[in-house]
Amino acid sequence: MLKNGKVLVPTDFSEASKEALNRAGELAALYSAEVHLLHVMEPAVFFETDMIAISPLNDITDAIRAGAKKRLLAQAESVDFNLTTHLMESMGEPAGVICEFAASLPADLIVIGRQGVQGTFEHLLIGSTAERVVRHASCSVLVSMQHATKES
Repeated sequence: MLKNGKVLVPTDFSEASKEALNRAGELAALYSAEVHLLHVMEPAVFFETDMIAISPLNDITDAIRAGAKKRLLAQAESVDFNLTTHLMESMGEPAGVICEFAASLPADLIVIGRQGVQGTFEHLLIGSTAERVVRHASCSVLVSMQHATKES
């Protein structure tokens, strides 16, 4: 039940994620629920080459983590309601991490954004994170659509 429950909002910092966060805030206000904002950070990709000099992998990962944390806090500060932020690092696919985190919270609802411009072939081939969350989450999922037009 959502009353006094927990609403999880996964974010990739897109406009669709921002819209999902706003919708979650509205629902949380109606049902006296907590909002939890989650970003799943994928690890830095490491490659070896003699052609360019790169920082050690730990330095790159630390920089990615710091940037993600800064963006997560900025997104949290952009709304006028209280929430808890979570930054997860994972080797797995983000949808699986989101579903596992939701179950461990435990979340009563996931509000996730989805871009509306994905092509049919791309959709059939790989689907989307939002669709994978809908299929595998152990709680209810609300998908907030962010429609955008394709450029010609």
